[in-house]
Amino acid sequence: MVGSTLIVPLELGDLPRLRLKWGSRYSLQEVAQLVREAPGLSLWAPSTGEYVLAAPWRHRGEIVQVQELSSGTLTYHLVDALAETARARGKELLVMTQQYERRPPVFYEKTGFELLEEILVYEMVLYTIPPAPSRLRFERVTMEDPFTLGELLDLDHEAFDWLWWNTLEEFDEYMSDPRVDVYLGRERDGTPVSYVGVTRFRGWGHLDRLAVAPAFQGKGYGYESLVWAVRVLAARGAHRIGLSTQASNGRSRQLYERFGFRRVPDLDYQIWGRWLTEPLDDWSSRA
Repeated sequence: MVGSTLIVPLELGDLPRLRLKWGSRYSLQEVAQLVREAPGLSLWAPSTGEYVLAAPWRHRGEIVQVQELSSGTLTYHLVDALAETARARGKELLVMTQQYERRPPVFYEKTGFELLEEILVYEMVLYTIPPAPSRLRFERVTMEDPFTLGELLDLDHEAFDWLWWNTLEEFDEYMSDPRVDVYLGRERDGTPVSYVGVTRFRGWGHLDRLAVAPAFQGKGYGYESLVWAVRVLAARGAHRIGLSTQASNGRSRQLYERFGFRRVPDLDYQIWGRWLTEPLDDWSSRA
């Protein structure tokens, strides 16, 4: 409660009275789905109609993401109430991204957030198709192969920082999209080395994920994996390819830029986080 104003969980029965903000990327039907899938996380103030929509970040049980936040007199209070709700449920981190909603740095500072990542966006027009990789053998991964899925998850967690770990549920939702292809790259003896995930659209494609196991990094396997992803998208009609990576990941930036990808600064965005438990000194190594 803020003064005499009550902030409470948003429930399905409240939706007829909910007034989504101008420009909301949600419909009431989508809000209903969000409330069903993450009950008790989204909050609102019935007296003013202000709200915050929230859900697990990338299907991670320990991280909550602010999906949408209305602007008004209770904006800061709604964020604080969500943080307390998430903390009471044992969550570790609350995140906000600027991908859909951009706010000034002072907003994040006042609400206890710190900058976690700067995401850089790249694009490339595909003029020529590179030769096929020679050392790695790529196989398409499906949810029906639990052994290969286990290898994929192990490689994912070895290669990525804690914030970017994918879960089985995340892969399930991701690969349920018929436009998506995920491939695991193996050495000749079958050892998993890398994986790529791509999404194809009409006339263009997106490189969603590229990971190389730490033991194989710095040996050119990232380049071979990128070549495979580009060839897959080209074979499906892509003439332009987009991707994003962390500003702090110098190795991946160098790989993409040498390959011919160019920055699209207008599409860059930031990820901010508010820790709900005591963070490690280096959260990126958190296990």
